[in-house]
Amino acid sequence: MNNRHRRRKWVTESKKNSSTTSITVAIISGVAIIYLLVCIILAINTGGEVPNFVGALGMLFFLGTIPCVVLGRNRFKMTNYNFISRFIGILIPAIAFAAWGLLYLFGLIFA
Repeated sequence: MNNRHRRRKWVTESKKNSSTTSITVAIISGVAIIYLLVCIILAINTGGEVPNFVGALGMLFFLGTIPCVVLGRNRFKMTNYNFISRFIGILIPAIAFAAWGLLYLFGLIFA
């Protein structure tokens, strides 16, 4: 009966920190996705007559998503960071890499 009247001690676990690397990688990949959409809209509006520097910058974004995917995957394995930040750090770079890869694949096939 004494246990019923005892004060409960609420033990809260410390919150895990967000991974700044994962968030940075997600932001960089988000910019790459936005630039991809801008390039697609520009290509549609100009009938495919896009300047060379736009394609070169697109290639840099495509190559830049490769280390973003690798860093996001490495941070996703670390369990001492918040799951949401780790998941965003792998999801957005993977989407960006797949989108740029599909664009270049379609360019090689249909051009």
